[in-house]
Amino acid sequence: MRQRTTLNTILTVLVCLFAIAGTGNAKTIYVDGDAAGANDGSSWADAYNYLQDALADANSSPKPVEIHVAQGVYKPDRSNGEPNGAGDREATFQLISGVTLKGGYAGFGEPDPNARKIELYETILNGDLGGNDVNNVSGSWWQSREENSCHVVTGSYTKPCATLDGFHITAGIAMGFSPGPNSRGAGMYNNSGSPTVTNCKFSENLADLDGAGMYNHNSNPKVTNCTFGGYWGHWAFGSGGGMCNVHSSPKVTECTFSGVAAGLGGGIYNSCYSNPVIRNCKIAGRGQNGGGIACDGESAPLITNCTLGGLAYEDGGAIYCIGGSSPLITNCVIGGCADEGAGGGLACLEGSSPTIGNCTFVGNSALGGPGAAIYCGENSDPLLTNSIVWGSICNSDSIHGLSRITYSYIDGDPLFADPNNGDYHLKSQAGRWDANSASWVKDDVTSLCIDAGDPMSPIGNEPFPNGGIINMGAYGGTAEASKSYFGKPPCETIVAGDINGDCEVNFLDFRLLALHWLEEH
Repeated sequence: MRQRTTLNTILTVLVCLFAIAGTGNAKTIYVDGDAAGANDGSSWADAYNYLQDALADANSSPKPVEIHVAQGVYKPDRSNGEPNGAGDREATFQLISGVTLKGGYAGFGEPDPNARKIELYETILNGDLGGNDVNNVSGSWWQSREENSCHVVTGSYTKPCATLDGFHITAGIAMGFSPGPNSRGAGMYNNSGSPTVTNCKFSENLADLDGAGMYNHNSNPKVTNCTFGGYWGHWAFGSGGGMCNVHSSPKVTECTFSGVAAGLGGGIYNSCYSNPVIRNCKIAGRGQNGGGIACDGESAPLITNCTLGGLAYEDGGAIYCIGGSSPLITNCVIGGCADEGAGGGLACLEGSSPTIGNCTFVGNSALGGPGAAIYCGENSDPLLTNSIVWGSICNSDSIHGLSRITYSYIDGDPLFADPNNGDYHLKSQAGRWDANSASWVKDDVTSLCIDAGDPMSPIGNEPFPNGGIINMGAYGGTAEASKSYFGKPPCETIVAGDINGDCEVNFLDFRLLALHWLEEH
């Protein structure tokens, strides 16, 4: 399997290299709804007025191609042949391998039309074909949107060299086609595709079934620095309000998710052997089960350096695991609420076996069942290690049914720096990272969770002095781990052989060396 994966990666890279080989520099095509020149895409003055015309031009041109799109609103059913719109709900902006779409340009008529500031010069891909969408506070804002596009953007059958960069994707309504693909992926639909999506915002998308913001089937997109939510969020009457992954393994980095799902996973839903890599993200939402993330169907995502929260109407406020799923969750801060069920932070059922390492559970609640922070049902077998569970409310037991707990601190005061304002670094007399001042500060007390993790766990990027043993909690093993204090002024000089950083070379250093001798990480 590993050899096949490597071969597929090499083939994908080769396909993209051939796709962008072209005849030299990339061709640039310009799009601006206000341009009044020849409208052939050759310059800002002569830009295409409609993005669909630019995509048709790019599709027939040697690759690579860049399409620069000026600020404004662009709809999938508009083209030079249909300037007033065809009203075709199945019209979509189809990405193309070897073609990069870049939004956020100032465009025609501005002092510098090539100026690019994505937030200032917002470029909107809008599924509101009829121009009649109405936001209202009744919770039925989709009722004015029956004619909207079912997929605003489509990345199916593309390679990573199909790129969407700097757009706001909104008002997709994948409704009225159930059951079928047009009932999923209102913002973006990917089937057997692996596009690159970066610096984009997805908002106000709705799906009859799954993946209102983005739906991935047999797809591995790379999604970076994107937001899925906004004031009106995403609504999925199935699962995956923000994103749904089915037999897919996207790489998701530095993204923010929120959404609502009538089923599983308000933020993200993973199913059918999906193994996404999710790093440095903030994920929350509301769902029947799994307000933040839900894992099902033997999925095994890697979730690291994330903040996870949410509200579940039943179980698993932040994370919900069923169906033999086995996510690896590391260096995360987890806080959620199970409104009428169990497991405010994490609920594990039906043979699921997540591994949770160096995580911090804070402020979790289960209003209708046991396990305010963690609930484990029958046949589930999770492992909690190097973690901190603190501040659980509304329930007598913070952890219920979990038998495998190692090197973790439960219910005691871990001495966080400023938990009321979300700072869960551990206090230390030797030094603690302060994000507000971007500097190391010293406290008058030292947390018992420093140097208290598994001695066999690698200390990773913990700064010196680090004691040679990993800290508990979300910052253990990272460059922001609190420093070790040995009852005297911190050792500021690295001494040869001083592995634990106490300014002495002795048997304690030899012990740490022996523990990790010939260890592979």
